[in-house]
Amino acid sequence: MKCIYFLAASMLIFVSCEKEDTTDQNNNNNNNKPSFSWKIEGNDYTDNSPVIDVNSSNVLTIDASDNSVDVRLIVYDFYSLSDGSDISLNTTPPKAHVTKNGVYYTDTQNGNLTFSEIGDSELSGSFNFQSRELVNFQSVTVTDGVFSNITY
Repeated sequence: MKCIYFLAASMLIFVSCEKEDTTDQNNNNNNNKPSFSWKIEGNDYTDNSPVIDVNSSNVLTIDASDNSVDVRLIVYDFYSLSDGSDISLNTTPPKAHVTKNGVYYTDTQNGNLTFSEIGDSELSGSFNFQSRELVNFQSVTVTDGVFSNITY
């Protein structure tokens, strides 16, 4: 009979132990991965390793590609910006370019780039813009642009 009580008590202890929840930890690790995505004409594009450079003239350049469409964002006076900075992309010189199907859309017509976070070495934010090519003046519109935890 003592054996049955011992077995029942052991099972009760085993069953009442809580399973350690690692979901939040895994989600936090995934949230820290760099990502860069955008849409053109409803099609999704992604580059998880965009090339970022800040040159000696204080110009930030972000180049992203999904191997079929390239996006370039150019930000002047980068080190003067802070979290929440909103930049108009339709000023001279153009600040947002697209290369799609061998066509260069370099004449930025309108758009915005917002930095939600500018850290010591990481950037997060959103963007949208419209650019046109300078031969036939065809336009391309980039929407839902989002980047997070990209390193510079």
